[in-house]
Amino acid sequence: MGLMAGIPKITSELLVEQYDVLLFDAYGVLVDSSGALPGAKELIRYLNNTGKPYYILTNDASRLPETASTRYRKNGIEIPPGQIITSGSLLTGYFKQYHLSGKRCIVLGTDDSRLYVDQAGGRIVSPEEDMDILVVADERGYPFLETIEAAFSSLCRAMDDERSIHLILPNPDLLFPKGGQAFGFGAGSIASMFEAALALRYPHPGSPRFVRLGKPEGGLFQEAFSRTQTRNMVMIGDQLETDIRGALAFGIDAAWIETGVTAGGMGAIPPDLQPTYWLAAL
Repeated sequence: MGLMAGIPKITSELLVEQYDVLLFDAYGVLVDSSGALPGAKELIRYLNNTGKPYYILTNDASRLPETASTRYRKNGIEIPPGQIITSGSLLTGYFKQYHLSGKRCIVLGTDDSRLYVDQAGGRIVSPEEDMDILVVADERGYPFLETIEAAFSSLCRAMDDERSIHLILPNPDLLFPKGGQAFGFGAGSIASMFEAALALRYPHPGSPRFVRLGKPEGGLFQEAFSRTQTRNMVMIGDQLETDIRGALAFGIDAAWIETGVTAGGMGAIPPDLQPTYWLAAL
C-alpha cells in the first residue's frame, strides 16, 4: 500500500453519509487537462439531485467562478458558480486588509486573473512599468520569458528605490496533473523562481517572499466554514502539501485521492500530512 499504509480506505458514498459538507479540490480530483476524472460526473450529479452541500475549493486563480462553471459543464459536470471558491477571490479581502486599493499591480495570469485584481481594487500596469504589487496568479496568459524578466526588473527597481512592495501568490501549487502521466508547472513554481532570484540579488536575511493565499493556508477553508457554519466537513484532495495539510491545520478531516499529483507508493509520510482516509477514485 506504500504511502497510505495504515490509513483507512473509504468510498465517496461513505463520505457522503458521514459528513454534512463535502469539499473538493478541482485538478486531480474532478478534472485534469484531458477532461473529467472517473466518478466525478456521477458524484456531482448525485449531490446536485439530493441537495447535499458541497463546495469546490480550488487554488486556481486563472478563472472566475462563472468561467470555471462553464468549463466544468463542457466536461459534463454541472457545478453552479456559487459552489466554487477560488484562491483568486481571496484577493479582495487581502487588498482591503492592507489598504491596497489603487496601488499599481503587475499581474501574471489570464484575463480572469486581471479581473480578480481589478475587482479587489488594484490598478493594473504593464510588466515594464513601476509597480507596488506583483501578483503571480497563473502560469498562462502572457509571453512567459519576456514577461517574467520585465516583472523581475520592475521588482528590483522597487527594491533598489526602497519602495514598499507586496508579493502575492493566490495559487501556491507547484505542480498540476495534465492527464495520464503528464504534469505542468503551476504558479507556485514561478513564484519560487522569483524568490530564488531575489535571494541571489539581495543576499540578506528577510529577502522578500510571496504571501500565499490558497491552500494550505486557511482562507479557502474559512470561506467554506463561513458559508456552512459547520466543521463536519471533509476535504477531498490529491496533494498532500496543499489539500491535506490545509484541511488538517484547519481542523477538519481530509481524504487523499490517488488520481492526481502525489504518488501513492513513496513510503511513509509525516503526521501533519497523513489524511484521515484515502480513496482510489471518486
